Amino acid sequence: MKPFISLCMIVKNEEKVIDRCLSSIAHLVQEIIVVDTGSTDNTKKIVKKYTSHIYDYEWTNDFSAARNFAAKKATGDWILVLDADEYVDEDNFKDFIQELKNDDDKFNAYGVNILNFMGVDGESLAKNHHDRVYKNNGEIKYYRKIHEQFQHVNEEELNIKVASLLIFHSGYLNKVVNEKKKNERNREILNIEFDSKKTKGFDYFNLGNEYASVGDYAKALGYYLEAYKRKESNNLSWVSASLIQIIVCLMNLKRYKDALNVIQDAEDIYQEFAEVAFLKGEIYFLRGQREKAKSVFHQIVANPNKYNHVILRPDLKDQKPHLRLGQIYLQEENNEQAIFHYSNVLNINRLNRDAIYNVVDILNKFHSSLEIAEFLKAKNLINTKNINNYVNVCLNLGNTDLALMLLEDFKKDNQLLYKVSLLKKSCIHGEVSPNEFLDLLNHSVLKDLNLSNWISIVDIYLLNENFSTHSQVSAVMKHFISDELFKHFEALLQNNTFEGKVNEEVFLSSLQILLNYKHLEFCQIFLDKVDLLSNKGKSKVANLLFTFGLKGQALQLYDLCNWNDFEEIDFLNIMNGLTEASDIIHANDVALYAVSINAEDYRFYEFALKHSKDYSAKENIRRMIKEKFGVIDFSNSYNTINK
Repeated sequence: MKPFISLCMIVKNEEKVIDRCLSSIAHLVQEIIVVDTGSTDNTKKIVKKYTSHIYDYEWTNDFSAARNFAAKKATGDWILVLDADEYVDEDNFKDFIQELKNDDDKFNAYGVNILNFMGVDGESLAKNHHDRVYKNNGEIKYYRKIHEQFQHVNEEELNIKVASLLIFHSGYLNKVVNEKKKNERNREILNIEFDSKKTKGFDYFNLGNEYASVGDYAKALGYYLEAYKRKESNNLSWVSASLIQIIVCLMNLKRYKDALNVIQDAEDIYQEFAEVAFLKGEIYFLRGQREKAKSVFHQIVANPNKYNHVILRPDLKDQKPHLRLGQIYLQEENNEQAIFHYSNVLNINRLNRDAIYNVVDILNKFHSSLEIAEFLKAKNLINTKNINNYVNVCLNLGNTDLALMLLEDFKKDNQLLYKVSLLKKSCIHGEVSPNEFLDLLNHSVLKDLNLSNWISIVDIYLLNENFSTHSQVSAVMKHFISDELFKHFEALLQNNTFEGKVNEEVFLSSLQILLNYKHLEFCQIFLDKVDLLSNKGKSKVANLLFTFGLKGQALQLYDLCNWNDFEEIDFLNIMNGLTEASDIIHANDVALYAVSINAEDYRFYEFALKHSKDYSAKENIRRMIKEKFGVIDFSNSYNTINK
């Protein structure tokens, strides 16, 4: 019987992901065609578990040519195209098959929705459409060497529908992009495209994407503008995406006024797109107009039915606005509202690292370990996929009891993590005997734990301090005493005088760890050596002290620094500390200085305008506000200037 649908794939060295892909789809299609373009790993071996239709193909920097080669091997009525780093949901795919049958040959090709997981753990999302399903009648082929699209062989118009099929894609995770060097490959192929035929707007859009992905926003902006200029219709998905990317590039180039002008025009066309609204709020946030930002973000999360369309980033209609609101309320020291919004983030995405850290960090300041554990469990925020993230945060904050409590429900499948938590408790508090984790007391194991950021050189030092007479601890320490970073930390902590140049990264990271662990006597030893740091290093230590609530010590340290080395956060910290001390005059002097060096944060201008006594100074500030921000907004109260 002729297959109804054939899966066609082109692959190369995909042993890490190919099994996930094929296991999700193999039982749902009737034929699998895999074209290998030169794998040197176990890719073909894994593929053979699912199909015998494996063909070798010499790669020619042309995705369409390879896809068309695969299609010629297919015998199904329809062809579905997947990449190795993609997978499907079974129920969604079955619904799509029914949709395909119900359409009764009204369409000869389908675009699908692709949900891209981005960032470290997929905490960010991006969505796009791509041509992936077509009638296997010999009349349709792919064209373009990259970002390939359907084309009728006789250049007739295709009848295409965007289907309900959702494909999940992990190929844009940071680690994958770096490993595969996709950006270099894509730019090389796109440049060939530019040389080989007359370019269209879509080509400029794709090249803009490649430059934006590596942070070259000036060059990306030029390509996006050219793409938008060459658009044939506003209804094309890449056209609205170009507009969003133009705004993002302008924001990254700190051309905020230009970005707001584009948004103002875009709001007339895309009133229901959350991205347009979010980026407006994001600009207000980045410029310190926090009340305006809060207003926009609240409007987005309160009106999900209004903002029901997505161009590129589905997380901008819910997850990211809640994340920003959590951050703003945290800065305003409104912990209840901060927890509310960070919890909303986690209800949407249980893996969001920022939200996990901030929820645990805030609760850790005011509640017992038992109360925190009960809260997290009551909210169903912890699962098998994110338990590692929660435990890591707990251990970094020095709350080993909480880490062990959270692990109780997951202990069976996380024995190693449980022992690491016992190890950390032994290091920080000296309350657990090394006999409880003897299998970890191996140099190679501890080194791996250190490289993966589960333990630090501080932990290793403290372990030796607590259990120097333990034979296995003593044995493993012999391997660390020659480690350069360990020796540097030990010298900073033990010597009354320090010779040589201080590694400021080790100094800062170690001080932060000791502050988290509340080992204040060791912290003071570090602070006694702060004069050894550069001015920039001193200001970073001052900011660190400020974040831990040691504002008096932070202000004293800021007095020793050169203001030319300050960042905006440093000026805001000083203004906050002086304001709390009711020293408004000096706080205003700091605000005026920050304004004079053209800082972009609205809070400097607002504070200076409110508190300056000189009429000409006020008028000058008004003029600067009008030039930079276009409006004077006193709704952003200065009662909560901080971090």
